[in-house]
Amino acid sequence: LTFFEQDDNTHIIAQHCEDLKDGRAFAEVAKRVSKKKPVVMLKAGRTSMGARAASSHTGALAGNDKIYEDVLKQSGVIRARSLRDLLEFARAIPVLPTPKGENVIIITGAGGSGVLLSDACVDNGLTLMAMPSDLDAAFRKFIPPFGAAGNPVDITGGEPPKTYQNTIRLGLEDPRIHALVLGYWHTIVTPPMVFAKLAVEVVDEMKAKGIVKPVVVSLAGDVEVEEAAEYLFDHGIPAYPYSTEMPVLVLGAKYRWARAAGVMPKASANQSPSP
Repeated sequence: LTFFEQDDNTHIIAQHCEDLKDGRAFAEVAKRVSKKKPVVMLKAGRTSMGARAASSHTGALAGNDKIYEDVLKQSGVIRARSLRDLLEFARAIPVLPTPKGENVIIITGAGGSGVLLSDACVDNGLTLMAMPSDLDAAFRKFIPPFGAAGNPVDITGGEPPKTYQNTIRLGLEDPRIHALVLGYWHTIVTPPMVFAKLAVEVVDEMKAKGIVKPVVVSLAGDVEVEEAAEYLFDHGIPAYPYSTEMPVLVLGAKYRWARAAGVMPKASANQSPSP
């Protein structure tokens, strides 16, 4: 930790751990380091069977997983629950801008996706913004009458690229919104790469105006969504095919780090603190 704390080329530290020989020393260093750059840990042996395997493997002490959970949380360390989580956190967290507040909006092309993304937001301690009436009316200007504003914003599946473009732009422009979760479902009207390129264009357009917010994307469809997800990630937007959980998981991890590191503004009248 102390070595990579000083390394300017290291933007996030990801660790696999079976036990801590000196938990107090680790907590002191991790608390300091995590305020400068995110620290992620995959703690193996969290179950009794896993702890027994760790003991036979490396002689690691079993320990109480609740104690590890508390130590990591108090130290500002992001805990990964699986190897994939560890790798995805290491890949996505440095890419995501630090959020400036707690208000998250979901914009989706399918109602079912919006429900799943909402569940994922709650599971990851994210605050779905209560939609103000003026913002609700602004979104409704861009979606069909049978769509749904509120939060999630459901633009429905048959909409052309312009609808995605307008709603994403509005989500980025409004200062009360602090992060966007986009749910794309494959349609002929707006194919995956068309969606990916327009999303990048709008994010870059806003960035040129000094507006930078975390944006993550869930894509569902045939194999074309894999290319679209890769294109989005290559352009600084973490995106995942065939998953409504992973994009929200990495966004939640970014939020956990930002809160613990004290780099987010305190909640204002326009936002509610996350649980």
